[in-house]
Amino acid sequence: MPAKFRVYHPGKAPFEQIVSNTATIGRTPDNTVALPGNHVSRQHAIVRCHNGFQYQIMDLGSRNGTYVNDQRVVMPVTLESGARVRIANFELIFEQTLDEEPNAAVDATLAAASTDGQHAFLSVAILVCDIRGFSAMAEKLDERQLALAVGNWFRDVGNAVQSASGIIDKYIGDAVLAYWPARDQQGTECATCLDVAETILQLAATRTWPETDERFRVGIALHFGRVTSSNIGQVAVRDATIIGDAVNTAFRLEGVMKDLNQDLVMSQDFVTVLPPGRDLIDFGAFQLKGKSQGVRVHGLRNP
Repeated sequence: MPAKFRVYHPGKAPFEQIVSNTATIGRTPDNTVALPGNHVSRQHAIVRCHNGFQYQIMDLGSRNGTYVNDQRVVMPVTLESGARVRIANFELIFEQTLDEEPNAAVDATLAAASTDGQHAFLSVAILVCDIRGFSAMAEKLDERQLALAVGNWFRDVGNAVQSASGIIDKYIGDAVLAYWPARDQQGTECATCLDVAETILQLAATRTWPETDERFRVGIALHFGRVTSSNIGQVAVRDATIIGDAVNTAFRLEGVMKDLNQDLVMSQDFVTVLPPGRDLIDFGAFQLKGKSQGVRVHGLRNP
């Protein structure tokens, strides 16, 4: 999975920068790829590896935009080897060589989980957040406005998750999938996950879509369950992809959330692990696609 950028800047010698599982691009020296200049934002873009080999680039609400093969990045874009990324007057050529040789280093959290071959099995609190009414706004706003709004949103949600020791698994269209591995028997990961969900709702409540008075709305579904975490070895736990029925359940809770006209819903499995003290609403059992039995759904009173 070796990957790198070859960076070109007019009048200067090109240089190469290795890209590991996560790389940031921006003006300040603390970025993985530092690009000096007033037309580059401090936090301009981020590159993440998913599924052990697939890299995506996402703009972080930069003023002047990020372009891949001359197309402005609005939603996360998958990078193919040879892709041309343009930021201000810098050109970054993405290069990747697929490699089947695994790295021997395994993150301590995954090492502590039960493993089978190249997978780990662990219990996690899962958060899925998507933007409500995104398609309609994408038709109304121009590309620059949409890119700024979505980029700023993804940046702020990512910061909220990671500052609470959560792991961004991936960005899928206008949705974010994040999780917290269970590390004790006290349900602290579910409590933290719910705290972050409330923070995200507060962030959304302070926003409107650019040059409109339309509220920026999101929906959040929370679930707790057992998942398979792939990519042991070359990809550390912070970038490993989680798969399994628990992930599917979290996404399917979205449909219930919309039917209930709620901004936040939780499964019974999540509530069972959640420490007491929260004022919850029991909405009853719902039949989710692919589930033979109903899933009990809860909400948070006055989130």
